[in-house]
Amino acid sequence: MGKYQLCIWVLCGFGYFLDLAWAQGVGLIASAVYQEMGVPDEHQGTLFACANAGLAVGALGFGVLVDVVGRRFGFNLTCVVTGGFGVLLYNYSAICGIYFLASVGLGGNIPIDATIALEFLPQNRRFLVSLLSMWQPLGVIAASGIAYGTAAKWRCDVELPACNAVSARAGGEACCTVASNMGWRYEVIVLGAMTLGVFCLRYFVFCFHESPKFLVSRGREVEAIQVLREIAKFNNAPPPELTLEMFAAIDQQDPHRTATSMDAPQAGRRETTVAAMKRVGKGFVKEVSRLKAIFTDKLQCFIFILLAIAYMGDYWSFNLAGSFLPIILLRNNISTNHGTVSTTYLQYILIYTPGLLGALLALISIQTPLLGRKYSLVVSALCQGLTMALYTQVSTPAAYVGLNALEYVMQTFFNAVLYASAPELFDTVCRGSVSGMLSCLGRVAGIVAPVAGARFLREKSDGILWLGAAGIWVAALVLVGLPVEMRGREMF
Repeated sequence: MGKYQLCIWVLCGFGYFLDLAWAQGVGLIASAVYQEMGVPDEHQGTLFACANAGLAVGALGFGVLVDVVGRRFGFNLTCVVTGGFGVLLYNYSAICGIYFLASVGLGGNIPIDATIALEFLPQNRRFLVSLLSMWQPLGVIAASGIAYGTAAKWRCDVELPACNAVSARAGGEACCTVASNMGWRYEVIVLGAMTLGVFCLRYFVFCFHESPKFLVSRGREVEAIQVLREIAKFNNAPPPELTLEMFAAIDQQDPHRTATSMDAPQAGRRETTVAAMKRVGKGFVKEVSRLKAIFTDKLQCFIFILLAIAYMGDYWSFNLAGSFLPIILLRNNISTNHGTVSTTYLQYILIYTPGLLGALLALISIQTPLLGRKYSLVVSALCQGLTMALYTQVSTPAAYVGLNALEYVMQTFFNAVLYASAPELFDTVCRGSVSGMLSCLGRVAGIVAPVAGARFLREKSDGILWLGAAGIWVAALVLVGLPVEMRGREMF
């Protein structure tokens, strides 16, 4: 553990930060967009469905990509894709399509960053992968603060109709114009600029080396040793004692490893990004053949199925909460005269700041022998569903804020353990692909969830909350059957 590992942890943390900053940021500006564009309640899930479609494509694509080309390429590309399209997200006539494209880059963040952090951190510091989730509430808080200074400040009156509806009726009455509703555009431009800033840190400021575990899994031992030497130099530590002769001795004992060296470029030569890209098409086909091992091994296949259901339940619940709880809170404040738009945005900051406690709870619980990673997941999922169920029984702003904050603490707790634990259960050769596949399946559930919830929003029904609670309770149920406890497990 040295300066290099700390830098990796921070830069991976920025990936977690951006994932939730964008999700929260768009969730907070959604009501302003819907008002300006005159979007009816039954169609208000489309924006989030498009976002999750992009996230699913990004998670699967980048997940497989990092197992084919390497961790370094995907690590840098996710931010530039998200930031590039995110900055263009000011044309509301194309907002759903542009947000889909931005989400393609965003979708690769968590599966890639969790994989990279896991492979660079020492065995006795793996708990820091769970602590990466503390960056998610920081992203949410930052997005809420930006929204308070932009979307809440430059927003048309919430009672005004959309101008296209006024034009249809004629009469010249006041409406929500583009000029009076610029705040949500400003917020998206700020988020896009932040994302491009993170890309600059990753690509231009910090020299990110390819993962030694990935290099060894592809038979590129010369490069792996060189990377370890570069890291030791950065850390002002003695160079590693690892030699090629040690690898040769292992190869003699295990002929199967020699076959994997066929994936490598010529010995002693560092493969460039251009050369790696030329092999992408061939590599994707080869990667699919490697993934067969997961589904032919009964234990690995069973674990994958359980985790897939857990991811889908998690993302289902998360998307319902993130998409509709802000709208429910705003409508309650306006209808009962308990607060203004600005007051509501301040309440968002109060709701999401305690989320930092969720990451700390996860860090403590996974080190507790009676809980470990498995039962930390089960307990946090049950509590998260309970808070959403209780949300149906309250009506005051204080109760809404308090229960929403508790729901987010449990959500952060659950995600912190899940995102860190899933990569640990699979080997380096397929870790990125499996993480991407699991995240992709979760995003698919996230596509359906907002569309299903929109009907209950139109009817002003509590069904949205019960849908969210049911999803995370299903995740808790299947995780009880997880046959492996990740705590203390050796990771290769």
